[in-house]
Amino acid sequence: MKKLFLITIFYISCINIFANDTLTFKYVDSATYSMYQKQEWEPLIKLGNEAIYNNIDYFYLRMRIGIAYYETKEFEPAISHFEKALGFNSADETAMEYIYYSLIYLGKSRDARYFAKKFNQTLIDKINPEIPKKFDKLFFEGGYNIIPNFDNIKKDIIPPDEKNYRLEKDVTGKFLYAGFGLNHDCNKKFSFLHSFSYFKADGFQQLFFADNINHDSIYNQYNYSLKILQYYFAPTFYGKKNNSFTLFGNIMYLTANKYDYNFLHIMPIPLPLPTTPPPPVYVYEIPVKLKTITSVQFVSGINYTKNYKKSIFDFTATFSSINSFKQIQLTPGFGIYLNKSKTLFSRSTYTIFFQKPDFRTIFNQSFSFKITNSIMFDIFGSYGILRNYNENNGYTILNTNDETLYRIGTKISFPIIKKLSCFASYSFSGKNLPFDFLYFNGPQVSHGGQSGIGNTYTTTIQNNKYNQHLIYGGIIWKF
Repeated sequence: MKKLFLITIFYISCINIFANDTLTFKYVDSATYSMYQKQEWEPLIKLGNEAIYNNIDYFYLRMRIGIAYYETKEFEPAISHFEKALGFNSADETAMEYIYYSLIYLGKSRDARYFAKKFNQTLIDKINPEIPKKFDKLFFEGGYNIIPNFDNIKKDIIPPDEKNYRLEKDVTGKFLYAGFGLNHDCNKKFSFLHSFSYFKADGFQQLFFADNINHDSIYNQYNYSLKILQYYFAPTFYGKKNNSFTLFGNIMYLTANKYDYNFLHIMPIPLPLPTTPPPPVYVYEIPVKLKTITSVQFVSGINYTKNYKKSIFDFTATFSSINSFKQIQLTPGFGIYLNKSKTLFSRSTYTIFFQKPDFRTIFNQSFSFKITNSIMFDIFGSYGILRNYNENNGYTILNTNDETLYRIGTKISFPIIKKLSCFASYSFSGKNLPFDFLYFNGPQVSHGGQSGIGNTYTTTIQNNKYNQHLIYGGIIWKF
C-alpha cells in the first residue's frame, strides 16, 4: 500500500512538471494567437483557462479568451475576461466595446447604457450608445383620426320596428391630440417619465323620442367639442436581477358643453280607491338644455418586467375609473427574439378585462424588425372589444363612446440627426357604435313643457359598424 502511494505521488509530480514545462508564456502566447486567427474557439478557451490556472495571465490572453467566449455566445464569462483585460489596460476600447455588446445580448440594456458612460469620445462616435442622463429624453407627439362615414352615423336613425321608442345618441367622431414628455434617468436604480397631453374631439348628440302610435316625435341634435387635459407619470425602480417595477398613473380632466337630458320621474294624480293607480310617467324636459359637463377620470397600475438573455416577461395590473365605470385589467406579456442576431422580436399580450357586468379578453401581437442599427419597423394588431380600456402601462386610454373590435398597424422609427430621431405610425381599426333603443308601452303625454312615456319595458341594441384610420407621429431629442 505504501509503495502504491509513493508511485501515485510520483506520477502526479511528473504531470505537474510536464505541464509547467509545456505551458510556458511563449507557448501559450503562440498557441492561443494561432487558435484566435483560425477561430478555434473551444481549444482556445480550454488552453487559456489552463494557462491562467498555472499563473500565466496577461492582457492579450484575457482578450483572446473573452473573444472566444463571445463568439460562442457565452457572454457572462466573456464579460469576466474582458474586465480582467481592462485590469491590465483600463483604457482599451476594444474590451469596452465587447463588454457593451455582451450586456446588450444578455438583455441587460440598462447596464450597457450605464457602462457606456466610461467610453471616450472616439468610442462614443463609433457605436453611438444611449448614455443615460438626468434629463434623458424629450419628446413631442401628435395625431389625428379619419372616419370616412361619420356624417352617416350622425344622421341615420333606423329603428328596429314600429314600436314606441326613444334614443339618446352620443357619438365621438374626429379628434386630434398633441403632447410632450420628459424622461429623467436619475441613476442606475431609478428613472421617472412624465408627460402632458391635450385632446380635442368632435362630438354629436341626438335625442329622438318617438310615439309611433300617435305619430308624434321629439327631435333634438347638437354638435359639441370634447376637450381633455391629461397628465401621465411613471417612476421605474430597477433591480439587480435584470428586472424592474413601474408604478404609473394617468389623470384626465374632461369638459364639454352638452345636452343635459333631464329625465324626470313624475307620479300621476292618484285616483279614488279601489281604482288601480296608473303607472308612473317618465318625462323629458323640453327643450333640452345645454350644460357644461366636467369629469375627472384616472388610470393607476403597476408593471413588473424581467429581462432574460433572449426573452422578456412582464405583468401589468391596472385599476381605473373611466366614463363613470370602474375597470380592472390584468395583462401578462411575453416577448422573444426570433433570430440569433436579435433583429426580429415578437411580443404578445393577453388582457383580462373586468367592468361590471362585463368580462372580456383582448389579445395583442406585435413584431419588430431592426432594419439597421438605428431604423426599426413594427407591425402590430389587436383583437377584442376595446372600450374604457388602457394600454402601454396606462399611457394610452380608449375612452370614447365607441368600441374598437380589431386593429392593425405599422410604425417606423429612424434618426434625423445625431441626437434627434422621429417616429410615424398608421393604424386601421374596425369599430362599432351601439345605439340603445328603449321601447315604452304607453302613449306620449304632455305636461306643459314636458313630454313623457309610459313604463319602459325592453331595450334593443343596434350596432353600427364603421372604420377608423389613425395617424400619429413625433420626434425624440436625446440629451
